Amino acid sequence: MIEYIKNFFRVIWFSFIELYSLRRGSRKLKKWIKKNKREQDPNLHPFSKRWKYIYKKMRQFNRRAGIKIKVVGEENIPNGSAWVVPNHTSNLDGFYLIEALGAKLELTSVARSGVKQSKLTQGYFLGSDSFYLNRANIRESLTVLTQTAQYVKKNNRGVIIFPEGTRSFTTDLLEFKCGGFKFPQKYAIPILPITVLGTLQAKRFFRLKYREVKVIVHKPIKPIQHIKLPTDILCKNIGNTIKKELDKYEKNLSPKELKYFLKLKRKASIKQQKKDAKLNKEIEKSLEGATENKNDK
Repeated sequence: MIEYIKNFFRVIWFSFIELYSLRRGSRKLKKWIKKNKREQDPNLHPFSKRWKYIYKKMRQFNRRAGIKIKVVGEENIPNGSAWVVPNHTSNLDGFYLIEALGAKLELTSVARSGVKQSKLTQGYFLGSDSFYLNRANIRESLTVLTQTAQYVKKNNRGVIIFPEGTRSFTTDLLEFKCGGFKFPQKYAIPILPITVLGTLQAKRFFRLKYREVKVIVHKPIKPIQHIKLPTDILCKNIGNTIKKELDKYEKNLSPKELKYFLKLKRKASIKQQKKDAKLNKEIEKSLEGATENKNDK
């Protein structure tokens, strides 16, 4: 009963205050970045200071959203640079990963260019020195990934990059974009596979109970283990490692939990179909535009 009362007030706080608090934090980080540029002194608000603030805000948000992060394999988190490759099932995957890894590993990320417009999270991406991909421009994307690998290697940081390239609403693992694995191979960066579980249930923010998101940190693949390995085989092996944990998670659910999980999955599949159709239209448009440009030339 006490837990329900606590969660009732937590939901009220989350509904009316937390999103404002998140946005305010985003504005604060943007001001720090602007001041660094204006004064031409990155030491005014250095990365370490910004990272501590981001880590604190992400943990705060997860707690007030009613989400508990359980980390399995915490000892596998490296101290230096890492190419972090998790499955991608929620807009909040970055929030979960920052809380799970952020105490040991400073992180940046590779995100789609559209997140620049979000007032809620824009400052957090800027504050963590994130890189932005334009998925319609392959050449530009390769340049961005090269810059990312050089940054990670130079600064001994981790980078979160989702090899699926987009979210899976149903939590089923989508096909990996294997080209992204060439960069840690080229720059000798350890690869850290991550499996994130429980995100489908975690989206129910207004339930009067806490939900658990499990983050499984697999053993890092050292450069000596992957540099000479064909990229497609490396990609397939990492995909199999993550898929194995996803399958195991579903099998270990109780009958009641499994029934609820499958119900959420059916609803999510409708969203997935709509998203896939929209993505296909965008690809068709970009191809048509490229063809028209060639014809004009």
